[in-house]
Formats: sequence, C-alpha cells, structure tokens
Amino acid sequence: MNVTPHSARTFLAVFVAGLMASTSAQSQNDMRPALVASGSKSLVNLINTKHVMDRGVKHGALFFYAVVAPNGFPVYSKVWGMTKETEPLRDELRERLAEARFIPAVYNHRNVYAAFYGALAFSAMDGKPHLRIFANQELSELQKESDFVAPQRISIPGHVYDFTKVKEPFGGWMTEDKPGEADLSLSVDAGGHLKDVHVEKVTPPESQRYADAAATVTREQTFLPAYRNGKPVDSTIHIKFYFIPAFYRLQ
Repeated sequence: MNVTPHSARTFLAVFVAGLMASTSAQSQNDMRPALVASGSKSLVNLINTKHVMDRGVKHGALFFYAVVAPNGFPVYSKVWGMTKETEPLRDELRERLAEARFIPAVYNHRNVYAAFYGALAFSAMDGKPHLRIFANQELSELQKESDFVAPQRISIPGHVYDFTKVKEPFGGWMTEDKPGEADLSLSVDAGGHLKDVHVEKVTPPESQRYADAAATVTREQTFLPAYRNGKPVDSTIHIKFYFIPAFYRLQ
C-alpha cells in the first residue's frame, strides 16, 4: 500500500470500495473492520506533507492507535515510535488524527467501537512526498506493503467485560517506579475467534504479573478477524502492552 498525497483520494476510494465489496458477501456475519476513509477528512488527505518536508523530515515511520467510534470519529488516539528527526511528523499525525474520519467497524449488522492499530510511513524523494498508511503494525507485513488489516478489538453493545479478577495488578501502574512492556502474540481465526494469547517477552522481567494480567484481559475481549486482500483470514499478530508510566514516556 503506497499512497502519495496527490493520489491518495483515488487510491483509497478504490481500496475501500474493493474491501467493502468483498466483505459485503459475508451477509451471514456482516463484519467489517474499521478503515481509513476517503475524502477530505481522510487521515491520508489531512496530513500536510509539504509542512512536514519544510520542517526537515526526509524519512520516517510511526505507529499509531485510535479508538474509532460507531460514527467514524476517533474518540481517543496515541502516537509512538518517534525519533528526534521525526518529531515534526509525530506532531502532524497527532493533530490530524483528532480531525480525521474513519469508516467504522461493523459487527452483527451494527456499527461498533473498534481499536485501529496503524502505521504511517513517510519519505521525500526528489522533492516529492510519499505517504503510506497501513492498518496493521506487523513488521513482516509492512516490509511487503501488504493489503492486510490486522484483527481489531471491538466493543459489542450490551456485552459486559468482567475485568475484576485482574483489578489489583492494574491498580498499581500509576505509582510504579519502573516502566514496563509486554510483547503478546495473538492468534485469531477467520471468524474472529481468539484462539491463543501468550506472553513472549516482558521488560523488565519483574513486571511478569502485569504481563500476565495483560494476557488475561486480552482473552476477555472480542475481535474482528484479519483481512487480507479484502477477505477474512486466520492470523497471528504481535502487540505491545505498555505499563503506565511507560506508555506516556513513549509519546
């Protein structure tokens, strides 16, 4: 997926139309992931690539996260993966995420809240900007620029998620002296069923209880399947679970 500012509107319209057409065939489930929209409020069209270039950015990549509401508005977002050289790109992405509109996720014939994990890649070649936005954060998929949408965590109306059994570990995050993170592996089948969750790495090692809590919470959640070339597929993805205050130190 390689989108430049000049071709973004056309490219995204074609991409989204193709994905919606293929997912519409699944009438028995009526599922669709949250997607980057087309039009003037699309994230890829809102980002001022000239401004980014003028501030000296030549190449850069960032990860971002947005909670996409049923009306397509991002009600919460975060950006990370910044270096000193990509600060202007981070600032631009942060600001535009607040303005962007997404195509909302659908589950069982209803628009639902969805967690959109994305990656943005920017480069300037021969004085021209090249901007790409991906609906996943898998390095193997990003390297191939695959048409791949990672499984998305969703909130089902009326469903109560019981996290009381992991309340104690999470309550101490704000007062922890040491930040931490856990690398989790998630396997989700083409029907959106979570098949496996396990902790691959914990930093620092003494934060294992937080990592275990993160895995327990993940098992309680509901997911949409991954989509490859517009069709739901089995997948295994990797996510980082940050422990406060580690997450905020990444911003």
